Amino acid sequence: MKKLKLFIVSVLLLIPFTVNAAEPKVTSLDAKVSKNEITYNGTMEDGSTAVMCKLYDSKSNEIDLLSTQVDSNKFEGSFTVSSKGTYKVSCANYEGGEITEKTVEVIKVKNPKTGDKIVLYLVVGIISLVGVGCLTLRFKKQMK
Repeated sequence: MKKLKLFIVSVLLLIPFTVNAAEPKVTSLDAKVSKNEITYNGTMEDGSTAVMCKLYDSKSNEIDLLSTQVDSNKFEGSFTVSSKGTYKVSCANYEGGEITEKTVEVIKVKNPKTGDKIVLYLVVGIISLVGVGCLTLRFKKQMK
């Protein structure tokens, strides 16, 4: 009877370790930089449907995080950064488990184009003001 109790206690103590060890893990991770975009891709062990990837700066501050779907044991995604420097991409199974990291260096940052047409608006505004001014002078001359 003592042996049975000892066996049951041993099994109960080992269950958390076997459950934690069963989490699928990232088997490979690659990260590349193109201007201000850090793209990453990797592979997972069987059984994972999503991966969580986080982006850290050189001071280990979390900047961004993305949840990415795992399809045929592969995943990919990208982060956009606003300044040059060293960044760390850290990925793990969405449910938890081992973390895999990759460090990249952003050397040149290109400011993204905005959809604003501010120059066009300025030109149209100036032409409008000049036109109103010319019309005002013309009407003043006609009134005299």
